Amino acid sequence: MCLFAMKEEANPAAGEHPRGPRLLFVTALFAVLLNYPLLAIFDHQGRVAGVPVLYWYVLLTWALLIVVTAWLVRLFSK
Repeated sequence: MCLFAMKEEANPAAGEHPRGPRLLFVTALFAVLLNYPLLAIFDHQGRVAGVPVLYWYVLLTWALLIVVTAWLVRLFSK
């Protein structure tokens, strides 16, 4: 008996959409959004409310990642 045996999931019923590919796409999208070329665009001396623009970009992108992931999980968990 294997201690690490994975529980087999049933195939999704007709009409259900698997959330795995969508979550993988979201992961790839945010990996691109938080990678060097786009971070360099926001890395300048500008400030919003006294906080550097780069910090705002990272914070808002991270918050959007959480919201989109939660929405996808809730939408496709029914």
